[in-house]
Amino acid sequence: MTFTHCGIVGLGLLGGSLVIDLRHEFPQMRLTGIARRRQTLEDAAGLRVDDMPVFTHLSRELGAIKGADLVVLCTPVQTVIQQLAGIATFVSPGTVVTDVGSTKRMVMNAAATALPPGVFFVGGHPMAGSDRAGLSHARAGLYRNATWALCAPEGAQEAADRVAALVEEIGARPLRIDADLHDRLVALTSHLPHVTACALAALVLGDSQTELIRAFIAGGFRDTTRVAAANTAMWRDICLTNRDNIARELTEMIAALEQWRDAIRAGDVPHLEALLSRAHTLREDLNR
Repeated sequence: MTFTHCGIVGLGLLGGSLVIDLRHEFPQMRLTGIARRRQTLEDAAGLRVDDMPVFTHLSRELGAIKGADLVVLCTPVQTVIQQLAGIATFVSPGTVVTDVGSTKRMVMNAAATALPPGVFFVGGHPMAGSDRAGLSHARAGLYRNATWALCAPEGAQEAADRVAALVEEIGARPLRIDADLHDRLVALTSHLPHVTACALAALVLGDSQTELIRAFIAGGFRDTTRVAAANTAMWRDICLTNRDNIARELTEMIAALEQWRDAIRAGDVPHLEALLSRAHTLREDLNR
């Protein structure tokens, strides 16, 4: 077994789904869950896998992770940064610490400063989730077939190998990547679409004719804006910790939308057809 005692800090959708999978794949692993809200702890106490309680121990205190050889921080990114300093006194040499945050540069820098010598940090980001937050939406198999980005600083390659082996056991696909490159790519493929969906949802549903508009909402609008319903705190932190990359991609998006606006306003049939055709071809290629 890769690890014997795992401390999970944050028992929302991601943390809760992770412990369910860990209990199923590693029934002998000791699992300690940390949550801030008492209701979350009560709900977590009822989690079962094959009639076996998921958690060995639950607590509101970070000190409960003492003795864990793996600690996974499953909270919003800026909370992860704060918790790295908070867990520093409770982790021992040889402990591996990782996270599931959607941005990596600031987390990696904070870990390098906060954690004591001999404690290895491996930045993690599973490309999985839902527009629904909270432990009540946690489920087995959330990470199956998902890419799980791993950012390992110098000297943490063996720790990264152990984390990679763990995430493979729960069905994910580990991908080693530099933190800077990771943040540039997710700004384009994840963060830009999310901000765009939020802007569209607010524009349309905030209209004074909202009740009438609802009658005209169909699958296209719902599919395009689904992610706007995701956890606000998580996405606030993502925007703040990757703001340079997101701002750059938003500038590119605005320029692209201006091309569409100008073609439509002018009735420029060749330009409009070219824009539609290119988008159609590129999207179809994604499915191949």
